[in-house]
Amino acid sequence: MSSKLSKQKAGPLRRKAILIPVVLVAAILALTLGLVFGLRSRKSHSSSPLSFSEPWNDPSEFVLNKNFSISRTQSTRYYEWTISQQTIAPDGMERPMLLVNGMFPGPLVEANTGDRIVVKVTNKMVNGTAIHWHGMFQNGTNWMDGTVGVTQCPIPPGQSFTYNFTVPNQWGTYWWHAHASSQYIDGIVGPLVIHSPDEPYLGKYDEDVIMMISDHYHIDSGSLVSWFLSPESEGVEPVPDSGLINGRHSFDCSLDSQALFPAGSKCTSNAPLSVFEFKSGLSYRVRIINTGSFADFQFSIDNHTLTVIEADGVDMLPVDVQRIPIHVAQRYSAIVHANQTTGNYWVRADMNTNCFNVDNPALNPNIKAIIHYEGAPSLQEANSKDWESSAWSAYCVDLTTEMLKPYLAMDAPAADIQVYLDMSFQTITANHVNMAYVNETSWVPLMDDATLFQVNRGVSTLDASQMVVTLNTTQTVELVVNNFDEGSHPFHLHGHLFYVLGIGHGSYMAGRSILNNTNPLRRDTVTIPPFGYTVLRFVNDNPGMWTFHCHIDWHMQAGLLMQFLSLPSAVKDFDIPADLKAMCGAKTT
Repeated sequence: MSSKLSKQKAGPLRRKAILIPVVLVAAILALTLGLVFGLRSRKSHSSSPLSFSEPWNDPSEFVLNKNFSISRTQSTRYYEWTISQQTIAPDGMERPMLLVNGMFPGPLVEANTGDRIVVKVTNKMVNGTAIHWHGMFQNGTNWMDGTVGVTQCPIPPGQSFTYNFTVPNQWGTYWWHAHASSQYIDGIVGPLVIHSPDEPYLGKYDEDVIMMISDHYHIDSGSLVSWFLSPESEGVEPVPDSGLINGRHSFDCSLDSQALFPAGSKCTSNAPLSVFEFKSGLSYRVRIINTGSFADFQFSIDNHTLTVIEADGVDMLPVDVQRIPIHVAQRYSAIVHANQTTGNYWVRADMNTNCFNVDNPALNPNIKAIIHYEGAPSLQEANSKDWESSAWSAYCVDLTTEMLKPYLAMDAPAADIQVYLDMSFQTITANHVNMAYVNETSWVPLMDDATLFQVNRGVSTLDASQMVVTLNTTQTVELVVNNFDEGSHPFHLHGHLFYVLGIGHGSYMAGRSILNNTNPLRRDTVTIPPFGYTVLRFVNDNPGMWTFHCHIDWHMQAGLLMQFLSLPSAVKDFDIPADLKAMCGAKTT
């Protein structure tokens, strides 16, 4: 562990340690990732004087090309990526980052419903890696889900693996990221957009842009994980040093010495912000993706109403808001009308610091970018004001289920079975490390095998550390999640959408807690409130091994993950590619 990580300043701990006599043997691996080279160029959009291009960050990558043909004709979208490490300064502070094709964020993957996506990933790092396609159902290709220890072993250093899957029956805003240790915190992330002629809002906007928002750390994630999973942290998560919009922001270098973990690296203040070009009279679809690891954000654009039309790949009835709360791994699309006076306007992604356990004196939680109207002064500055009348919650919560109504109405099917999951953080007396638990299990990833492979080759009893719930038949599962922690948790289910039937405070009480079965919200990532509950339903019709986990990466590293084994008889018949299975047992560290 780096000596600089011993300098964490003390503060009031909001998570209380719970001492229980349990013995946990945990293997903690900090993997390091790198860079990827791709085939696609999106330079058809002109840059303004405000758009500062870097070799590792091209603003045109985040404006979807209007020449992309949205059609029913199925195509193969082929990409080649190389992952490696490179030192860059996203907010002015230099640090080693893990880049895909030398870019941060990484390349856009864009396809139509029904297309085949083929991505050859070459690992030029010293540790193994894997890529998860967040929100993709992977029906019939569970082994392409990209989750180390669950659906694959890591891609070894110096080797390549090709992900190959189709995307039928879904469209919307998604993303991809590393799903090996904590690697995505260090830069292995990128947008994934699926189009369809059946999208109800086609023709309602003129331009289509991506705004990826994230927290940002000046210390590598491996060092921070090692600190977090030690008695020294007392269960306090690392608090970000900064934040980014499309990989950019400006850090006040004079504050580094006050950081919880000072970086001491070369730093240049007044680094350029991301800039989005608007033209008066046009309408813009803004795809907002939280690719961070910890922070919940409140997203807004000064003077511009946000008309929400999508959440996590599901079209919504339009609803006008001034702010969108967006937790880790969630996505929203909003239509924004360029109907204001020509000028520059702030894009705001404000971290909800109430959900951090301690303060970081170096952190400015108000992350900004600029909307630049054509004809406005070319300045990295705006004079616009925040929405003063629009207060936001002190808690990290989603837009309410009453506000978000799916465009395609579907009532929730009746539940066939019910699964209860209790999540908590507990301190183990043997080593005094605060770990995460689903029921009585703290997940420990397999590093030279995958639970999917074990079931495929006939293993009937999986290790207890994997927390696997087996669903033998196609049925509707009601999932009751009780949160016994004082923090909120954005939980993501791989391979499925779920119906969000109820969210409340305290523990769920059958027959008393209110549930909505009439066209409830459908999505793939939901925030479970502190000391509260969430009731979900999903149809178990997608064979495979699917994880359900908190997407706060520190919590997943601490074990906040469980798995559903869906239709094991079908999984035993999977024809898993030999080159994927061959990566198990290879040297990956």
